[in-house]
Amino acid sequence: MWASLRYWGTALLGLAALPAIVTQATDDLIPVRVPVWEVLRAGVMLLAGAWAGGRAQSRGIGRILLLSGVLGVVQLMCELPGLVIVSDGTAASWEEWLHYWIWVPQVMAPLLLATAIFPDGRPALPMAVTFSILAIVMTSFTVATYNWPRSDGGAGYNPVFMFLRLPPYPSIVITLVIVLVAAAFVLASLVIRWKAGEAAVRWPLLYPLAALLFGIVYALLHPALPAAAGDIWEVLPPVYCVALALAVRPLPGIRRLRSP
Repeated sequence: MWASLRYWGTALLGLAALPAIVTQATDDLIPVRVPVWEVLRAGVMLLAGAWAGGRAQSRGIGRILLLSGVLGVVQLMCELPGLVIVSDGTAASWEEWLHYWIWVPQVMAPLLLATAIFPDGRPALPMAVTFSILAIVMTSFTVATYNWPRSDGGAGYNPVFMFLRLPPYPSIVITLVIVLVAAAFVLASLVIRWKAGEAAVRWPLLYPLAALLFGIVYALLHPALPAAAGDIWEVLPPVYCVALALAVRPLPGIRRLRSP
């Protein structure tokens, strides 16, 4: 019970911060248009994390979803005009740097790491967890050190690039390979779950599959949708988090019903 209250308390604090951030951003002397999908994504992830964390078996998944929601709140805080930490006195700033790459662990943690321990919080394939963490770290590092937003040799808005100046292409290739390997291990872990599990374990596996199919269909229909519709990487993560949260909560009850 107390563990569940901690999850819900953290989620409610994050949800309470969202309207405050939006209000501050719009009422400031230099108003900023806060992306609606970033607010929605953070809020949904917070609620999904609290919901999944209410069961002992799925608290690991709940922690991942809740952390993703907290990262979303931090990303939105970087939108505030009053938060300016200039690194070189001209263009590069640390809040722009943080806002540019923090979405990576926020999006990849549910898609890879939470799926690797789905649906009961235990990895069917430990290598899936290892490579998921490695993929999140490497992708975050690659995006955080990349020469953005311009590629003419300048630092742009990225203060880290001014110090590191790493060659981008080897890092991108290595990161892509690790992400593909991690995705393969995660899918293999789901297959192992499906083959080894009973019906009570198999049916929750259809939830993330349905969410992924939704993402594929949305990506195909996106060109015909209104311009206000979000990008696939804005729409899919909250939908996926909801699918995981809804799948893990009823699982213990179904096991009791099917037990002899």
